[in-house]
Amino acid sequence: MTTHTRLFRRGGVLVGSAVLVFGMATALPATAGTPSRVELPSPNVPGTTGTVKSLDPIAELALRVYLADQLGLATAAQAVSDPANPRYGHFLTPTQVTRQYGATVAQATAVRTWLTGQGMTITASTPHYVAVTATVAQADAAFDTRVSEFDTVITGPKGSTTIRQPGVVGGFSVPAALAGDILSVTGIDQLDLSGATGAEQTDSGARSATGRVTTPRRAQARTVAADTEFPCSQYWGQYTRPIPAAFGHTTAPTQLCGYTPDQVRHAYGLASSPYTGKGTTIAVILNGHSSTELADANRFFAGHGEPTFVPGQYTENIGPDVDSTCAAEYDPNGDPLEESIDVQSAHLAAPDAHIVYVGVDCAESAGDLLQSWLDGAMRVVDAHLADVATGSFGLPEQSYAPAGLAPWDPILEQGALEGVGFDFSSGDGGAAGDVHDAQFPASDPWTTAIGGTSVAIGRNGSVVADYVWGDNLAPINTEGTGYDEAPPGEFNGGSGGGLSTMFAEPGYQKPVVPAGLATGNGTASAARVVPDISAGAGNPWLIGATGLLDDGVYVELPWGGGTSAASPLIAGIEADAMQAAGHPLGFANPALYRLNGGKALRDILPVDPTDPPIALGAQESVSIDPSQLTTFGEDELLTVTAGYDDATGLGAPTTSFVGILASTGSDHR
Repeated sequence: MTTHTRLFRRGGVLVGSAVLVFGMATALPATAGTPSRVELPSPNVPGTTGTVKSLDPIAELALRVYLADQLGLATAAQAVSDPANPRYGHFLTPTQVTRQYGATVAQATAVRTWLTGQGMTITASTPHYVAVTATVAQADAAFDTRVSEFDTVITGPKGSTTIRQPGVVGGFSVPAALAGDILSVTGIDQLDLSGATGAEQTDSGARSATGRVTTPRRAQARTVAADTEFPCSQYWGQYTRPIPAAFGHTTAPTQLCGYTPDQVRHAYGLASSPYTGKGTTIAVILNGHSSTELADANRFFAGHGEPTFVPGQYTENIGPDVDSTCAAEYDPNGDPLEESIDVQSAHLAAPDAHIVYVGVDCAESAGDLLQSWLDGAMRVVDAHLADVATGSFGLPEQSYAPAGLAPWDPILEQGALEGVGFDFSSGDGGAAGDVHDAQFPASDPWTTAIGGTSVAIGRNGSVVADYVWGDNLAPINTEGTGYDEAPPGEFNGGSGGGLSTMFAEPGYQKPVVPAGLATGNGTASAARVVPDISAGAGNPWLIGATGLLDDGVYVELPWGGGTSAASPLIAGIEADAMQAAGHPLGFANPALYRLNGGKALRDILPVDPTDPPIALGAQESVSIDPSQLTTFGEDELLTVTAGYDDATGLGAPTTSFVGILASTGSDHR
């Protein structure tokens, strides 16, 4: 008999036993089941293949059984987010959302009773999930599956390595009586298989989850030569120097030193704006916790003549296990680089907004990181900690099991219904070699995906040009007569973007995103495309923090860049728009896409490949390397076009953005 499969539609996502939206098969086909069972989203990470090995039946699993919400949550979230809907902006409180759309007491009781009946031990219970420990044998019986190990042998010049992945053989289902109660079960892909000698467990790239740099900057700093007399430019084109001939030029402007907060504020029209985010709150979600962030931020802004945090304006919401889980990954002060980028970029855009830092656990595997990030989002919506949240992290969608993605939409929808928007960075590696593998969580249709541009700020603070962030480096030869690799050289980072393989095209993108882009030139059903909007990323601004180079030492460096900086910057600008509007924006995408082609957004256009913008020097940690030529505006596999594109989305905010966004949908308030 065939297995009956239930498909859960949640906004733009369609999850089932074998497909998530379209064309993404699980590791192994489902086995024949009975009509009395219903398939859940697969716990297998895409590409889970290899030799199947049985696991010890008494090995312990830590699972989360996520509860399904009541029908109507997505529809209600769409209504309050759409400026064309009469319900626009009529947000609910967390208590109202839970009462009207959350899992019921009867649901939770039925799920807990079933789990304990299977011999599992409940370790935690929240409005969103029931956490349990179970043996492999208990999980096999409960979910009609076979939890297993998948081994793949990789042979290289130094020998062979066995890559081990957890997963299931066959389907993954629950009794049909629980079909409306359980959304997804996570934890299978988080099983630790690292105990065996001579084998490695994949971590799906978890260590580069923020996507900012391929080499840690702390390590780079040890290898970069001391500052030279090379004159970096305080603004675009301040200094020029001779270069070997490139693109018809024998001189080029020198690389930027790093913009000041005042320059960034001028570029986006914030310096003269009456709106400063007053009365709003921004949540910064990030792994780790720096104990010096508030003091560092105040020292930095005071030194640049900008408003500091007043008492109570900056607060922290740190999870109970953050410091212990992050101690091995970072030093006791956490990750001062990323935290300072996020907090200070949001504050420079909205200096009167409250900022709450939501510290979440550090983790090694992609599945553990995904759970940690989701926990942060849950804390934001359950306690309504903020009006907008920003997260500068993510990994390609194919790093995650469908089971791990499924719980995100209800949380993001709850946020939208409460008037809480979520901004996530789209990544710093262009398309990362594959335009069909966008970065998550930015690729979720219920988030605003933030891409990057290289904004050129002139002498008076105005924007003289804005290019897609796509840096390419060509090393100058030792004689200074040419290049070791012809310009533009090698790709060195750029705005993340591309086509989702997990999420269908959301309604707000349909009128704007070209059909060929959404369908991969007709090769697939229309899908979600990222990013949605972009901001400065390629030409960084200064940040100040303790521990960037040496423990306990405060320093200011031009490291406020990448989409890690663009996302909190946009969150700050949105906070300004909320103050102007007099109400939260909530999930902003339906409003943002109504601005397409208007004065609020600067359309980022392609550069002339025969005469692209260039600069002498490459930013290398604590100094600028004058032996390289940087070419701007070529973002790996992503293509910039007039109108919406998969490198910059709708474009970048102009000086009119705050006022125009604030007035969008005002007739329904």
